[in-house]
Amino acid sequence: MYKDYFESFELENIPNDWEILNMESIINIYNGYSYKGNELQESNCAMVTIKNFNRDGSFRNDGFKEIVYSNKIKEYHFINENDVLISCTDVTQDADIIGNCIILLDKQNYNELIMSMDLVKIESTIPEINNFLLTTIFKSYSFKKHILGYVNGTTVLHLDKKGIKKFKIGLPKNLSEIKNISEIFEIIYKEIQCNHKEINKLVNLRDTLLPKLMSGKINVSEINI
Repeated sequence: MYKDYFESFELENIPNDWEILNMESIINIYNGYSYKGNELQESNCAMVTIKNFNRDGSFRNDGFKEIVYSNKIKEYHFINENDVLISCTDVTQDADIIGNCIILLDKQNYNELIMSMDLVKIESTIPEINNFLLTTIFKSYSFKKHILGYVNGTTVLHLDKKGIKKFKIGLPKNLSEIKNISEIFEIIYKEIQCNHKEINKLVNLRDTLLPKLMSGKINVSEINI
């Protein structure tokens, strides 16, 4: 319901106790890490990349690139679960990936994660606007339509990041109302995150057991069900 609201609501029709805000006034944007090829080595640390973005806007588990950290990595390059990321590069012909937003659902057992130079991290400057509300705003059709106006390039598409700051959103003037909305989205995304992790556990269990069943290392012929 709330997602549809952000997709269809006309800013000129907002209630009297709401206001129109530029995202620039409520967020900070942090650039990703510009890595070198020789840093991509087997490691217990990894980068989140544009390959973690599905075309439908969902999060992919298989897009991480393992990396050996250098002293050029800054504190703001590091990311954690539930951080908000936007793709700023795209190689698809129809701009399916660029401008898409994901919330990091799972660290996949890596000790630490950073974001690649193709991404930016978004953080709210207002405590009542949490990452779950930010994600919902940036996943809206209105934002995607807006941000495509800041895309340039032919073979490889690039996003002018000022387009993120220039996006406008209507929000209640009362911070407690914003907090209530944020908490609703937190419940929804926490449930999504829980389901996502449970699916990953089941997939890993299947991939571990199936080869052993097929090879006969595990015998289930005498199990009664």
